[in-house]
Amino acid sequence: MSTDPTIKRRWSAPRLGTFAVAFLFLLFVLTFVHPFGNARVANPSKELMLSAQIEHPVLDVMQRACQNCHSEQTAWPLYSRVAPISWLIEKDVQDGRSHWNMSNWDHYSIDEREDILSRIGPMVRNRKMPLPKYLLLHPEAKLGDADIESLYQWSRQERKRLKAEATSTLPGSK
Repeated sequence: MSTDPTIKRRWSAPRLGTFAVAFLFLLFVLTFVHPFGNARVANPSKELMLSAQIEHPVLDVMQRACQNCHSEQTAWPLYSRVAPISWLIEKDVQDGRSHWNMSNWDHYSIDEREDILSRIGPMVRNRKMPLPKYLLLHPEAKLGDADIESLYQWSRQERKRLKAEATSTLPGSK
């Protein structure tokens, strides 16, 4: 079997190396592109749920299962710095913060807090939160039955407390 010397190989070693370097450079450049906005720009020093009445076991569950997407204290893993994976993670974090940002709890009105609390319990109880795709890489965030019940009961109690607080501050409610 003879080979024609005029036919060039499509992917010679130098070409493949050039392609690999160009691809890595492109990935590096893309890490600085944030098509959904930069979710990393935040104030991680804010305390979580400052004015809420949360017992320590419930706060521990929230920090383990909720804080990465629902606060400004996100722990960004190494793989979250590589595009396009970083874009998906940043989008999820922005979505999470838009629904409930534990770092901004004190900035929500009482009505907004009640609305958030009314959604937390059912979302957790129906195992819609934490997101199943999040649990694939963060198994420590998986909620057991006791965790689910404690979050559910806390959200109900906190909502009742807020309603009572709102009622007591209405004019003529003394």
